[in-house]
Amino acid sequence: MHEQNYQYILNRVQTPTRYSGNEINTVKKDLSRVNLTFALAFPDLYEIGTSHFGLQILYSILNSREDIAAERFFTPAPDMEALMREKKVPCLSMETRTPLGQFDIIGVSLLYELNFTNILTLFDLSGIPFYADRRDTGFPLIIAGGPCAFNPEPLADFFDAFVIGDGEQVITQVADAVIAFKRDGDGSKKSLLRILSGIEGVYVPCFFTASRDGDGHQILSPCYGDYAHIKRAILPELTLADFPVSPIVPFGKPVHDRLRLEIARGCSRGCRFCQAGMIYRPVRERSLNDLLEITKASLAATGYSDISLLSLSTGDYSQLSTLMEELLMLSQNQCNAISLPSIRAEKLTPQLMELIKSVRKTGFTIAPEAGTQRLRDIINKNLTEESIAKTVENALSLGWKNIKLYFMTGLPFEQMDDVQGIADLSRRLASTYTKGRQMINVSVTCFIPKAHTPFQRHAQMTLEETREKLQYLKDNLRHPKVNLKWQDPKMSLLEGVWARGDRALSSLLVKAFELGCRLDGWSDHFNFSLWEQAFETTGIDPAFYTSRIRDPYEPLPWDHIDSGISKAFLDSECKKAENMDLTLDCRENSCTGCGICNFKTIAPVLQKGGAEKEAFPDKSPDKKMNGSPNHLPDDAFIKYELKFSKLEDARFFGHLEMATIFERAVKRTGFAVKYSSGFNPTMRISFVAALPLGMESEQETLYIYFGKGSKPEKIMSALNSQLPRGIEITDCTLFRRSPQNHFPQDAYQISFPTPCLSHSELDRFLALPEFMVEDISKKGKIRKTDLRKALSSVRLISPVCLEMTLTSYNERIVRPAEVLSRGFGVDDAVVMDARIKKLKS
Repeated sequence: MHEQNYQYILNRVQTPTRYSGNEINTVKKDLSRVNLTFALAFPDLYEIGTSHFGLQILYSILNSREDIAAERFFTPAPDMEALMREKKVPCLSMETRTPLGQFDIIGVSLLYELNFTNILTLFDLSGIPFYADRRDTGFPLIIAGGPCAFNPEPLADFFDAFVIGDGEQVITQVADAVIAFKRDGDGSKKSLLRILSGIEGVYVPCFFTASRDGDGHQILSPCYGDYAHIKRAILPELTLADFPVSPIVPFGKPVHDRLRLEIARGCSRGCRFCQAGMIYRPVRERSLNDLLEITKASLAATGYSDISLLSLSTGDYSQLSTLMEELLMLSQNQCNAISLPSIRAEKLTPQLMELIKSVRKTGFTIAPEAGTQRLRDIINKNLTEESIAKTVENALSLGWKNIKLYFMTGLPFEQMDDVQGIADLSRRLASTYTKGRQMINVSVTCFIPKAHTPFQRHAQMTLEETREKLQYLKDNLRHPKVNLKWQDPKMSLLEGVWARGDRALSSLLVKAFELGCRLDGWSDHFNFSLWEQAFETTGIDPAFYTSRIRDPYEPLPWDHIDSGISKAFLDSECKKAENMDLTLDCRENSCTGCGICNFKTIAPVLQKGGAEKEAFPDKSPDKKMNGSPNHLPDDAFIKYELKFSKLEDARFFGHLEMATIFERAVKRTGFAVKYSSGFNPTMRISFVAALPLGMESEQETLYIYFGKGSKPEKIMSALNSQLPRGIEITDCTLFRRSPQNHFPQDAYQISFPTPCLSHSELDRFLALPEFMVEDISKKGKIRKTDLRKALSSVRLISPVCLEMTLTSYNERIVRPAEVLSRGFGVDDAVVMDARIKKLKS
């Protein structure tokens, strides 16, 4: 059965070709030949959004169907936005560069409240009206989903519909409904939305009318009697079918540049401040065999070196030790690090500790949240100081160099002793357990009440209170082994407004966008003064949404959203917090009565029992996961010389990106290659020279060690099937040491957008006896170069094209851009616009 599962995964892996988009594993379809086009829009920069696991899931599910094409969009940075406006270029998809407004559906991910202005950036650049009631059927259907959708009201005026809960099944139901409506519907947007409202988990805001009571609280009245509450969509279990086994591999450096392996979804620990712990219930663990099969296929499809175990509470996975052991066996010489973000002390068994010692360490995080046991009990953290200390001690002894501690200030019922407790606990841990270069990084944020949590009615600290407590920690938490970091209190205030806001905030968002607010989650772009102007102009008082306690009878903007957690349970947990009573984890104790499970279709899914060893009968510590030899002696490999071209868009790859591209391409081919020795082995690959960014080349050279007997033609064919468009292996031979050329020459062709040089200008330079320039070397020394001597020849082919041949000078490689700007006096802007190509020798 398991071999069948693995074959099923292999059939789903999108084989990357040179014409399937520029990133590995992108899917590019002919949009005219599908029934539905779906834009997946992530309202943040590419570096953040491209590795987001939810986006990868939806991309994989939608593109697995032949009748649907899903393509990606990301918010441009402000400088790119300005250029797009200047050139009148709309937002274009990553895959086919199709304008956003031409898609049938736009799906927006709502991960963070401070991304909301970025949504309007995408709409505005694409000529899409902000407000849903101003968009007729000529515009795309615009929907949104993600954790922020659990209070959709601040954005209700902008979206046609929201998906509440797990999107794996809902997304295909919505797609099918739209396909059917395009074929058989009456063309009315209202009719389509009425159909969508019948799908569990879909909220259509226009089917609720908003009004205000005498105290200014929003009251929602349903337009249809059968559509008064929206029940969250819940995926009963995590299966192979919905996992993105072939995620897109970016060529740049995203925030999470590794294989992300979701081992479980949901958390049952019951922290009373934590929205994720409530809205993702129940716990659903992925089976051990599925995880191993996914890992095997995904590493082969991506070429990644690192794995990150993804879960709200990784250490709680029932078979963590067995999973770690199996992953290590699968990934020898293929995976260099397995990220364990956090493990509680009581979960660190002797077996697990030994396994952890054998992997390269990344970050380790512990979240005490509060500085005293009293406050940890109030928030139901179920974490003692003894456990915290033991976890820190174990982590440092197992090889982690840095420990991150997360705390919050402003929690309900907090006293100044609790704030002092943060300083005391951090100092005690640092003084007792850190040695040498080990450090403890303390991160402090302001508590922000969130919808569907026991603390949803509590007040958020005012800006002044937040600043006072932060300053107190700055003054009192001083230790040479502790670094204190914090979130900008103004960011926390703004996040709190949106987290519990209502439809009155739509005008605030538009005004803030018009004033220039962009990328508010980035400290270097956040401008609170603009938000203050927006508050003043719209007459909205942020304190109405943040710094007041909401009484038990006040209607909440999200009352019509059924998260599955009963209101009685939330109220009970709030009362227990006041009494400092704990609620135990239902994973290991009796049901807490939160209301999420019916124990028929919805129930916790925990993986018990031992591993099914027959899943991979061919595995052994002596085999790499792709089947090629491991731990081979050095003489089993031989050095090859590869020639390759780097043309067109590939010229924008930097040298480090090129190294990563080749390493991952080699891994995807499955060839046995030589690695360095040591704890962190690296592939033995080297480039003769690094091309400047933006320069093309008809021929570059690299050296790599393949297993003896590897056929050059097979190496070329396999690598070319895995390399992005613009990079091609043109020759592969066994390495033969050639006589050293002390004066290597390179020929270049330079094309300009407009004429900028004449024959007489070139002749004047060639007539010079020398042309000395100075620069600073990497070692900080002044270096002199004779550009005239370095220029062997130059000729003007046409008014906009010239060729030159350059010789290295004092072992320094001289580049055309330097000769053009410093030697010929060509304006730097013109040089930047020129296309420079290194010619094949």
